Amino acid sequence: MRVLSADLWEPAPGRVLTWDVTPAAGQTPVPATLTYNQRNHLLGAAAGEPSVWITAAFDVDGQVDPGALEAAFRDLVAAHPGLRVEAVRRPAPENVALVRHDPDGLRWRRHDGPVTRTVDDTREHLVERLVRRCAPFGYPAFLPAAISRPNRSTVVLGMDHLHTDAWSTTVVVDELAARYAERAGGPARPGGVVRRGSAGPAAGRDDAAATAIVPDPAVLDAPGPALVAPDDPRLAAWHGFLRERGWALPTFPLPLGVPEGERAPQRTVVRPLAGAATADAAAARARAAGASTSAAVLVALAGAVADLGGPGVLHTLLPVHTRGDDDARRSVGWHTTTVPLCVEPGDDADTALAATAKALRAARELAAVPLEQVVGTLPSPLRFPRTDIFQVSYLDYRRLPGYAASAGRGAHHVSAATRADDLQVWVSRTDDGIAVRARMPRTPEAVATVDAVLDGWSERLAGLAR
Repeated sequence: MRVLSADLWEPAPGRVLTWDVTPAAGQTPVPATLTYNQRNHLLGAAAGEPSVWITAAFDVDGQVDPGALEAAFRDLVAAHPGLRVEAVRRPAPENVALVRHDPDGLRWRRHDGPVTRTVDDTREHLVERLVRRCAPFGYPAFLPAAISRPNRSTVVLGMDHLHTDAWSTTVVVDELAARYAERAGGPARPGGVVRRGSAGPAAGRDDAAATAIVPDPAVLDAPGPALVAPDDPRLAAWHGFLRERGWALPTFPLPLGVPEGERAPQRTVVRPLAGAATADAAAARARAAGASTSAAVLVALAGAVADLGGPGVLHTLLPVHTRGDDDARRSVGWHTTTVPLCVEPGDDADTALAATAKALRAARELAAVPLEQVVGTLPSPLRFPRTDIFQVSYLDYRRLPGYAASAGRGAHHVSAATRADDLQVWVSRTDDGIAVRARMPRTPEAVATVDAVLDGWSERLAGLAR
């Protein structure tokens, strides 16, 4: 899975196909559970924040079979409740809510678009439609699409963040590829799993041996973590992290050249941090210290920031998934929460690795505390110094569904490019090593600062490998 942003996407030209999906007249959706992350996302969109979408894209052999692909899209949407939710506006104090549609009440219509001639034209055409269609209010907040070519075509499913997270894009690629291959009458590639529930267009069909039948867990409506006791040490740990920062969420501690209250066009950098051999050696060093590869990545980042005049302790937020069982591993939705983390690189790498491993274990335990409870029990209002939040995401794609087949499929995770006022990084671990996608303001100061951090980060990881 290659992780990048729309400004760096280079889709080859071809015939662009898109689909409209509309609920049939007279269909009444049912209420659905709204998570804390979804609520914040929707409130931001209601206040005018730009669309935040994530696209799963992969290649198939030959020209697109439109009927087979539409059936595969239908099957996917029928199988995953997270793709059938619609955000709606409500009067205060709720302001926003979710409802869910019945898959049998959805109507699909294909549009055969233009034949694009260049990469730039193709990207511009798709991004314009993704921005327009993958906005959270109204249904659907996703865009089924494809770029058909004589020899090799690209399947695209763009989704507003309401519907998906990074993990989910791997599930979408794996399932959609298997469903399309089955519908088109070809062999499913290794790793493809077709999920079938009791409802939807695919119900009752005889499955090929390469597919598995698993029930859909409908985890989107599973309750979030239960409230903890007021004296729970995990709640106290959250409060302590925020108290140390004056009740403010963390910001990147080096200058980025954006005046307070302003944002700049986004700049995206995608680059390797460590090759396969270096990543393996750094992982082995971490294991010897009782730590994980993610701990090594964080220690190296904290050291790189400190080397450039940053603080001796790096404060950040860490997204963590909330998938608790095997069924949830194959769910599509926004199944993450956020935990606070402090990383101290120190003078001794092995000591820093061991300390960060302990800090990571403690931080992940904080995922059991509902974020609503954290915010609602603060003695002072939570402050947002910037619109964006300094966060570091780490995902080992080798452990996710469909990884073995992803390279042959040319799988891509493409995110929207909007505006930024802070640094956010997404780290990917694959067989090729460790790579990063960094999102930041496009200012001269941010360019110089972040490029220096990325260089130092890479050098620090190489140092851990020695």
